[in-house]
Amino acid sequence: SCRFRITLTGRQVHGSMPWMGVDAMPAAGGILTGIGQLYRQIPATDAVTVTVGHIEDVGRYNIIGDSVTLWGTIRCIDQQDMATAQERLTNLAEGQGHSYGCATAVFFDQVVSPVHNAAEWIDALLPTLKQVAGDENVIAAPPTLAYDDVAEFVKAFGGAYLNIGVQDARFDGDDIVPVEGGRGIVPNHNPGFYVDEGTLLTAVRVDVRVAVGHLLGRIAPAG
Repeated sequence: SCRFRITLTGRQVHGSMPWMGVDAMPAAGGILTGIGQLYRQIPATDAVTVTVGHIEDVGRYNIIGDSVTLWGTIRCIDQQDMATAQERLTNLAEGQGHSYGCATAVFFDQVVSPVHNAAEWIDALLPTLKQVAGDENVIAAPPTLAYDDVAEFVKAFGGAYLNIGVQDARFDGDDIVPVEGGRGIVPNHNPGFYVDEGTLLTAVRVDVRVAVGHLLGRIAPAG
């Protein structure tokens, strides 16, 4: 994943005389619309998402501001798609800016590698996970586009990324479904998100047993 910032710079003017200035807002709108086509420029078998989560405008309801800035993220399952997505987004932003007479600046930062749980580490951890949580309560989660800089530790030293269920839910096969009469399943970064703090005991037990087992040499990847 990475964060991006796109700044479109025009020329401020009063809303009553737009021809005297350069409006960056149409270029921003073109970028937002065009992002929906970026996926068609990357193999459909590879998961990728481009999200604009914040837009800054220095104008006012009756004033065309001199700049608009778009903040967002690119997320890829396959790291090799990142360079392609960045190139396509840059081309889109610069093309839209040029079309409306704006100067365009595109920046990428906070690059984080994908988290890959190596099979040998999962094999080493599974007995402890099942002992603590119960065999029926441990499943292999499908790939997601969420990211975490713990990826850098896993890449450098090995290990695995685990998710602990903290809401009113249960397993139905390999699917997670809401418990009837519960509070439902609410994703993070949502005002309704909640945590059943009692479940954190499971997380602590897992962390402690894995740490102690690894220090004693009982939990380690084969080879």
